[in-house]
Amino acid sequence: MIEAGKKVTLIGAFKVREKQDDYIIFDSFEKGTVEMTNQYNDVGYQEYDVDGKEKDFDGFTKGDFFRFNGELEVVRSNELFTKLKVIDGTIISVPNHKIVEVE
Repeated sequence: MIEAGKKVTLIGAFKVREKQDDYIIFDSFEKGTVEMTNQYNDVGYQEYDVDGKEKDFDGFTKGDFFRFNGELEVVRSNELFTKLKVIDGTIISVPNHKIVEVE
């Protein structure tokens, strides 16, 4: 578990699995290339289509693909998943194996 308030970064891309009332559940998405990785911004998040091409953000919709960059704040955590606050205050839930703590 990761302590609330800690800063973390995320590894890889994610796909929106489900929208809850107070957070959005993401599954890790294991697809990427060196070219795609080199395109990511240092801060923020970017939405992608299924081919890995950037597209304009149109909200968090089931099936959308995202990459989150920069440091995100931990809201709460358990043994499997951690909830994080993204830039606009939205809470997302991601699997712990895709998280790296910032020192």
